[in-house]
Parts: sequence; C-alpha cells; structure tokens
Amino acid sequence: MKSNTYWSNRSKERMMEYHNETDDAIESILDAYEKSLENINKEIQNIFNKFTKDNKLTPEKARKYLNQKIPNFILDLFKNIYSKIKNQKIRNWMSARINSLSYKSRITRLEALKESIKLEYKKLADLEIQINTTQYINTINQAYYKSIFDIQKGIGLGFSFNVIPDKVINEILKKPWSGKHFSERIWENTDVLAEQVTNIILDGVTTGKSIDKMTRELRELTNTGKYVATRLLRTETTYIANAAENESYKECGIEKYIFVATLDMRTSKVCQGLDREVFEVSKAVPGENLPPMHPNCRSATRAYVSKEELAKVKRRARDPITGKTYLVPADINYEEWRKRYIDKRALTK
Repeated sequence: MKSNTYWSNRSKERMMEYHNETDDAIESILDAYEKSLENINKEIQNIFNKFTKDNKLTPEKARKYLNQKIPNFILDLFKNIYSKIKNQKIRNWMSARINSLSYKSRITRLEALKESIKLEYKKLADLEIQINTTQYINTINQAYYKSIFDIQKGIGLGFSFNVIPDKVINEILKKPWSGKHFSERIWENTDVLAEQVTNIILDGVTTGKSIDKMTRELRELTNTGKYVATRLLRTETTYIANAAENESYKECGIEKYIFVATLDMRTSKVCQGLDREVFEVSKAVPGENLPPMHPNCRSATRAYVSKEELAKVKRRARDPITGKTYLVPADINYEEWRKRYIDKRALTK
C-alpha cells in the first residue's frame, strides 16, 4: 500500500485539478458580467444623448426626463425574455412583474429604467446559475471517480463499484450546506448589484455627475460583483468535490477520512487546526468537519485506510470464483482506468 505522502499529495492534487477545471466556467461568468455592464452603460448613454453633446446633464433636466410618462414597453420586454429563463424562482419573479406591469399602459422613464436594470441582472443570475450547475455536475463525477481511482491505485487492488447515482448527484447539488442554496446566493448577489447600479445611475444623473465618473463607479461595482461570483463558485466547488469524494468513500466501504489542509501562508487557523484530524464518513458535515470551512477554502480529505480497512477492501476485491484478488497496475493512468472500469461497463449495459 502507498505511503501517507501519496494519499495526502493526491488529495491536494485532486482538489487543485477540480479548481483548475473551473477556469472556463469562471471566464464565462466574468464575460456575462461584462456584457451586463455594457448594456447598463448603453442605458446611461441614452439618457445623456437626449440632452447634451458634452456629457453633462443638469439635475433639473434629469428629473424632468426621468419623470416623463412613456408607453409601457417593459411589459413586452419581460414577455419576450420569459421563455428563455431557466431558473424557476426567477421565472416566478418575472411572472409577478408581468402581472403587475400589465395594469399600466404608461410608466415613467424612471420606472422603466429600474425595471430594465432589474431584468438585466435577473438574466445575469439565470446564466450564472446555469454555468455553475453544469460545472458542479462535472466536478461531482470527476471527484467521485478520481477518488476511487486513487484508492484502488493506492492499495494496488481493483474492485467493482457502482457508478454514482443521479439521485446522489441531485442530493449534493440541492443541499443548502451553508444555509442557502448556491442559486439563492447568486440571485441575492445580483439583486444587490442591481440595486447598487440603480443607485449609482440615479445619484449620477440627478446630481450632475459626468458620464465618465458614473462609468468608473459602475466598473468598480462590477469588479466587486465578479469577485463575489468567483468566490462563490470556488467555495461551492470545494464543497461539491469533498461531498462527492465522501460518497466514493462510502462506495468503497471506507468508514473514516482524514482532513487535509493546504498548509501555506494563506491557510486559515480553522483549517490548520483540523489538519490530519480523523472523522467518520457517516458523520461528515460541510463547514464543521468537511471542507469548505470558509469562503475560498482549499482544504480536502483523504481516505483513512488502516490495516482493518485494507482487510475489508481485500475481501471485497476477492474474486468469488477463483478466490484471488486482482491488481491495479502501478503505471495505469486515470483515463485508462476509467475506460476499463467505467466506460467499458457502460457500453455493455
């Protein structure tokens, strides 16, 4: 059986791999934030273009402009977008807004501005939820199978195991381990962003700020939103990966795991204190004894394979007909192992 160094190093390497695989998702999310900022800046430009060529708008003109009544085009905008929204909570919100706005044939430009900004960030939330969900499902599968691969390679024995059930994937995805589901946090984060963006625009046009100054303020706010979105995805990835690996321990019949902190200058006190602690797989609780312990947590776990655990695995790996165990080649890589133990079996079903 491999040394403790092998188990700890592979645990850290796996967690690093999971986070590296989020790079494309993060880039897509950041692009979406940029697109929303671009659309909002167009709204500001439209307001200024109504009155001036030197990017200055007097407070008096601004208030008069924003309080003008216009045909309620927002209702049609909501209806056109509704069918494209995937998240049910956002669809419910839009449905309520549609019903509310349907009673108004004319609204003020201020009302239209607020509604269009809210809608912009609801669209952003919906896209962010979709991107995150897809990434998390991929991470669950990667974590479950890579963990089993490392266990088999670590002990040198191969054994049959079940593919991760859809039910388990859904349970991991839907669990509000930090008190709120990740989709709720995305929705709330973008709601706050929408309100802050609205405040910047209204304060700017009613106090005579230049368009350049408002643009800079919106840029700073968007950068903060990007950071919050990235932090959420990375923190949830740590939870998703550790939860999936915990399921792999159950599948392998391993009853305990060891907390593995990434020990460097950025490691938190709580993770330092938990490093090398042993916990029962059946009693794993995210945020208490299973990472993440805090936002941007990088800690992981590894299987606790004692002599007693190894004996159990050997019994499980033994061929019931020949009485022999079968070995996992030391030089086998994950791709080859997956073809042999997972993909090949899937083709025969």
